[in-house]
Amino acid sequence: MPPQFLDFAKAVLVYLQDSRPVTSQAVRISALRYLEASLREWGKGSRPMGVNEEVLDTAVELAHKNVSAGVAYRVAGQLKIVADLMGSKGFITLRQPWEHGLKKPRELGSRISKEALTARQSKMPSAAALRALGGIFQDAVAVRDVLVSSGTALMTCAPERINEVLRLTRNCVEKGDGRFAGHVGLRWAGSKGANDTIKWLPTVMASVAEQAVANLLAVTRPAQEIAAWYTENPTSMYLHEDVAHLRGRELLSTAEIGAILWGEDAPRVSTSTWARKTHKLPKHQLDARRIAFTFKDVEQAVLSMLPDTFPYVPGAPQLLCKDSLVVVRVDEMHVTNRTCRCMFTCADYGTIASALVRHDGRPSIFDRFGYTEDDGSPIEMNTHSLRHYLNMLAQMGGMSSAEIALFSGRKDAAQNRAYDHMTSDEVQAPISDALSQGFMGGLVAREPRRLVARTQFSELGATAAHTTDFGYCLHDFASEPCQMHRDCINCEEHECVKGEAHKEANLRASKAETEQLLEVAKQGLTDDEYGADSWVAHQTKTLERIDSLLSIYEDPSVPRGAQIRLNVTNPALITQEPASQPIHFVQTAKRKLLS
Repeated sequence: MPPQFLDFAKAVLVYLQDSRPVTSQAVRISALRYLEASLREWGKGSRPMGVNEEVLDTAVELAHKNVSAGVAYRVAGQLKIVADLMGSKGFITLRQPWEHGLKKPRELGSRISKEALTARQSKMPSAAALRALGGIFQDAVAVRDVLVSSGTALMTCAPERINEVLRLTRNCVEKGDGRFAGHVGLRWAGSKGANDTIKWLPTVMASVAEQAVANLLAVTRPAQEIAAWYTENPTSMYLHEDVAHLRGRELLSTAEIGAILWGEDAPRVSTSTWARKTHKLPKHQLDARRIAFTFKDVEQAVLSMLPDTFPYVPGAPQLLCKDSLVVVRVDEMHVTNRTCRCMFTCADYGTIASALVRHDGRPSIFDRFGYTEDDGSPIEMNTHSLRHYLNMLAQMGGMSSAEIALFSGRKDAAQNRAYDHMTSDEVQAPISDALSQGFMGGLVAREPRRLVARTQFSELGATAAHTTDFGYCLHDFASEPCQMHRDCINCEEHECVKGEAHKEANLRASKAETEQLLEVAKQGLTDDEYGADSWVAHQTKTLERIDSLLSIYEDPSVPRGAQIRLNVTNPALITQEPASQPIHFVQTAKRKLLS
């Protein structure tokens, strides 16, 4: 933006963020850019005071021509906010409140419209694109091809964002142990509010991920060595081993500078342009025909090429450049430029995204490897389409919404809706299969509910009671809340009645679950997990009490209808004739024990 409009734009962004905050400034900045472009189109010299209805209308038209209908609608909404602000503060005077006039585009979230189907397909990579990515991954040799193909390969292993791939560390591969033994995971940096995490990969993709990381480590090793040098020597220029003897020289000839930058065969014209025009270094005359530059000036020019956030990766304030998986030497990704031997850079979004499409007449990576769509048209895709594709596979595979959100690194499971690309037929297919196999052969019979009569409570001698999965709870909640947190099996105020088949079945199911939990706790104890010893003790005690109850249920000498209550310290107490022998309670330390 021109300076006269830039200051105004900054002030607007700060003011609106205070009064009408937004999570991302992207749309608001786009609105200001279109407003400035409209001012220039009307010949008003980018002056904010020149905004009127015609300028605002033209800004909306420019947005409508250059972006999608949905984005244009959001940009127009921000233009309305900016116009209202300028009018309320007296910057401009409008004849009447301005409206942008754009109709809100139709939402394409429906699964039944043709437009929605087309919109979904446009977000997905084609089958030809997926086949091409696999072929390029196997055939890539050049650094730029390896970086793009291995980066996209990692995005097929888990539904990651491109910025998360760019923030992978060089030791991101994690070998599982304990319950993850035999599995391979990747340590991902979270984004959009999600935490950093280790994602354990599907077994079929583990070898792909390991190979992709190995490829990236190999091709980026020279750049990593340079980054490590500058981390240890931030004020000294890196010199390749074949020009290390030049360190300490006072003057460098053009040929020597070329050798430092690009190698012995570097063109003198390129070196002279770099020194005299690009960096405007002061020259010194060696003799009548040769000029030279001081080593110090060359060194400062090279150091100025370091990333602005050095020693950290741009956008990753906790990741050192030397630890990044995707550092490359300057111009190493360029098609024609020579690779700089003394400076590195951090790969960014454009490094990978621009290679997947044709741009300014340059072929895409698919063109260079000879891949096309099935109809012969060129293959083009964006990095986010792989995330959409893996989310669709997860939806079709029956993963829950919470699992998909965790798998995708989302903080809110509601965001899954934007990635749900299943058609109505695909959604209905599992239901149709279940019906065809007789899964819903008839109505499910309602289980009878056995209500507890008042007379039965009086026979129990309880003032209050409610049913549980295994029997009755006799705790009086009017006096105090449950002190056992619904751990009924280990409670002395819990009573079971022999002969209730469904509650006995619940007890046996609880035994199976407790045995499984005990095994997990024992494994945790073996692995020295914090708190595992407490769970082993608790599950062991619970299993013993369940076995005690079941042994009474299976004892033929105990009649049906007998009321059983377990004591924590004493043997189980049984009342065979509750009507003639009422239960008596003895108050001991806020516990009612059967006497």
